[in-house]
Amino acid sequence: MESQLSPFDISGKVAVVTGASEGIGKDIALGLARAGADIVVCSRREEVLKGVKEEIEATGRRAEMYQMDVSRLSDIKGLKKFVLYRFGRVDILLNSAAFTVTKPAWDVTEDEWDVMLDTSFKGLFFCCQQIGSIMKTQGYGKIINLSSTFSRSIIPNRSVYGGIKAGVSHLTEALAAEWAPDGIRVNAIGPTAIRTPSRESLLQGKVLEKILSRIPLGRLAVSEDLINATIYLASPASDFVTGHTLFVDGGWIAAS
Repeated sequence: MESQLSPFDISGKVAVVTGASEGIGKDIALGLARAGADIVVCSRREEVLKGVKEEIEATGRRAEMYQMDVSRLSDIKGLKKFVLYRFGRVDILLNSAAFTVTKPAWDVTEDEWDVMLDTSFKGLFFCCQQIGSIMKTQGYGKIINLSSTFSRSIIPNRSVYGGIKAGVSHLTEALAAEWAPDGIRVNAIGPTAIRTPSRESLLQGKVLEKILSRIPLGRLAVSEDLINATIYLASPASDFVTGHTLFVDGGWIAAS
């Protein structure tokens, strides 16, 4: 008799994770591996990726690494070829690669704007397009984009970031509708603030107090919160869920 938990099983699935060298991307890559998936980890930082690859292999799963800059379409096309050569298929794509600047909108420069858009939106779209084309051939696949609570709410000094994440959630809906006939489910995860090395210095003192005051459950997100949500969206358990942004936010959006 099949277990009620069987639909959540991703054993033997092949997952591609961008932005996997640190933070949320790394944590989710390791979480997917612990859940039984083989992982292709992608990032610009080859030396750091080597360490992530070794951590995944220590779980007993296969890991491959691909150095890339998601703002370059040529690199993304190279990733597609790499995945097909190494695995011959792909089941899951997690778009985690992003770049953000935290500063008043008055002070955002053109260079900062370009890097944020090219990495966090252009790169995400073309990863969906290129890796999604493998899924189209298969007739099935799961794409999970990293959005944010700031796609639906406001916080000072994150105007461009919030605009991009709103775009990510909208693009998620549009691709879900367009690619549903191809068997591709496209969803997003919208976390609230989560402690990562790049955000540690920001999540202190009054800033932390203000953020916690907006979260009804009274705490920041932790990696396991996002990993569990990702496993759900990556697994057959969510096969009838597409075009959705799942807010893993302790009630932030509801309270907003």
